[in-house]
Amino acid sequence: MNLRRVICSLLLLFAYALLPAASRAQDTKDNPSVTAQLNAAKPTLAKIKKDAADMESYSRTNGLSWRTHSTALEKIKADVNELQQNMRGLQSHRTIASPWQQDAIDRIAALANDLATNMNAAIAQLSKSKSQPTAPPYPDYLKANARIANDLSDEINGVIDYGEAKAKMDSLAKQLS
Repeated sequence: MNLRRVICSLLLLFAYALLPAASRAQDTKDNPSVTAQLNAAKPTLAKIKKDAADMESYSRTNGLSWRTHSTALEKIKADVNELQQNMRGLQSHRTIASPWQQDAIDRIAALANDLATNMNAAIAQLSKSKSQPTAPPYPDYLKANARIANDLSDEINGVIDYGEAKAKMDSLAKQLS
């Protein structure tokens, strides 16, 4: 996943370098509070990723009670709710963000919403099938939670890396001017 993030950052940086300076001049300045909000989301997302991976392994383990699943899901749900609160803060900065940051906010918010929706579906499915917590489609929800959490983490890290690379490139461009 790190290689994918590096390649994406390099491609974006390359595309940015090819854009005429006039089109870059029209961009509003990058908003540092967007990066701060993204960095603030990383610890919560790290907990979600770990717990979602653990939950996904639960789906392959027979013998765990539905209560074990329920307790773990409630823990993740609390973290997802915290992440959603962070996303609301991020979206409140959208109007004062640069265009590329606005696009990134939209992508990140969509993934966070997918994670919350899927988490609620997993909880609902578990409550329907308490006697068989490993019966389909419940394991599919757990796999999706792990995948979405990883995708969201990659997206946030990629946006932060891109912002840092862009800032460095802008600084170098000013030095050359």
